Amino acid sequence: MTAPLLKNKWAIQWVSAMLVLLVAGLLVSRALVSLSSVLIVVPFFFHRQLDQRTRVLLVAVLLILLPVIISGLWSENIALWWNSVVVKLPFVTMLLGIGSVHFSAERKTKLIYLYLLFISMGCAWSFWHYLLDPITIQAAYLQAKTLPTPADNDHIRFSWMVVTAVMLGLHSLLIAQQKTTRYLLAGCLVLLVVYLHLLAAKTGLVCLYAGGGIYVCYLIIVQKKWKTGLLLLAVCAVAAFLCYQTMPTLHNRVQYVRYDFSNYSSGKILPGYSDASRWLSMKAGYQLTAQNPIQGVGFGDMLAAVDQWHQLHHPASLAYERFLPANEWLVYGTGSGLPGVLCFTAGFALLLYRTTAKNIFSVIVTVISLVPFLFDDTLEGQTGILLLAFIAFFGQQKLSSPHA
Repeated sequence: MTAPLLKNKWAIQWVSAMLVLLVAGLLVSRALVSLSSVLIVVPFFFHRQLDQRTRVLLVAVLLILLPVIISGLWSENIALWWNSVVVKLPFVTMLLGIGSVHFSAERKTKLIYLYLLFISMGCAWSFWHYLLDPITIQAAYLQAKTLPTPADNDHIRFSWMVVTAVMLGLHSLLIAQQKTTRYLLAGCLVLLVVYLHLLAAKTGLVCLYAGGGIYVCYLIIVQKKWKTGLLLLAVCAVAAFLCYQTMPTLHNRVQYVRYDFSNYSSGKILPGYSDASRWLSMKAGYQLTAQNPIQGVGFGDMLAAVDQWHQLHHPASLAYERFLPANEWLVYGTGSGLPGVLCFTAGFALLLYRTTAKNIFSVIVTVISLVPFLFDDTLEGQTGILLLAFIAFFGQQKLSSPHA
């Protein structure tokens, strides 16, 4: 009995260490992210027995990868196609690594606390840059720029990381036994929520308020706690109003979004505006999918096809505005046609279904996982892939505890 137990203990410690390195790497080092996301699979080769849930999730991941891989048959730019494949491979390695071990409730909780600590440190670093020159940064928010953030200054995905920390932390707060722990968690969550409003990234705020809205509806409709739900709703509304009135970055971001929307919604596309560029990217993705409905243009040739579309329809758009569709379904449609969209949708739906438990926080985390896919090419970057994998294979595992 001793040897297997030691093996299992070693495997759990290895996966735990890789998760810690992964989260740290997401904030400061791409090299650390790449290394930890590959090495996390090592225990799988010593414990190859995967449970039924993990095997189903592996099918889901393969369905997501399949359209990308097959499109290599007709992609001319093999280097870009291969990069699109490689960037998604950690989805497999993280599933196999995490799925080959069993975390105790205590270890899960410690890893969640470490995640909160790393994210809080990242937010503090970002806030420090704001304090160095608040006037310049506030003015930059009127020009589609934001606070410097960790994660290679990717404010969209970093805000997603922060919201994930808020929801996992809130779940931990509600099940924490020690009063000191609850106070520390509550203080941390308040600061993270305040930071999200200061950063004013649309993805982060949409996820935050979507999660909050679901929780309020759960309290009122399911638990019949009308007073608690309405009080929480009132507190959220007052807090949002105060943030808007007192935070110049949030106020300026709202003004910028309104002005940009008033232009592109009326057909006036001005170069240099971020939301207009995202709208154009989705328009390009839709039309390219319609023109190539069976097999798409190939994941390796999407950027070339998008650039050609801009030359024909919006030649005034700047080079940095000619990016992949800001919607993952349109990315798959552009790269692999409607069959690819169906395959991706089946895999993504299976992934969400098999990782969502009968727990309100699990449902909320699932929504947080879905929102970025609607407004961003989430799976076309390393950070998006690894964050989704972290949420699905570890974060949701925490929330599916029978005692949650």
